[in-house]
Amino acid sequence: MSAADVRLRPWRAEDRSLGVALFDSNTPGYFAAVEKSDFLDFVDDPPGPYFVLETSAGEALGCGGYARQPKAPSVAALCWGMVRGDLHGRRLGERLLTERLMRIAADPAFETVDIQTTQHSRGFFARYGFVETAHVPDGFAPGMDRVDMTLRLDAWRARQGRG
Repeated sequence: MSAADVRLRPWRAEDRSLGVALFDSNTPGYFAAVEKSDFLDFVDDPPGPYFVLETSAGEALGCGGYARQPKAPSVAALCWGMVRGDLHGRRLGERLLTERLMRIAADPAFETVDIQTTQHSRGFFARYGFVETAHVPDGFAPGMDRVDMTLRLDAWRARQGRG
């Protein structure tokens, strides 16, 4: 399976159990177990578009979304993006990220994209132009630093040839 053989579809309430499985497959490497209740609260009432990355046969490979920052309407925040733990390294994370960035960039009201991630994923986002703006040791849980990053959409569009 390649990243080209997958699609994004809108999240549905009945996807909750697959979301739990995706979350669990990334714990403790990328998420702390104590974050699970926050994730479940989020997927029960997402504040913006949330998606499932799946094969054409409907096999869930990942999930992720974004939301407009209420106090900064020109900022989109990436929310709870993850790829099934046994599928890391197959460019599925890239597909999930670029699909979300394309949707965000299509809205001219957005100027930047923010994410709060961990030190374990910082390098992934940096490859796509995100710049670290803050680092809080143990910010999510012991051993799970919170790394705040931002991406200017004009720079991302230029890198994509979308000027």
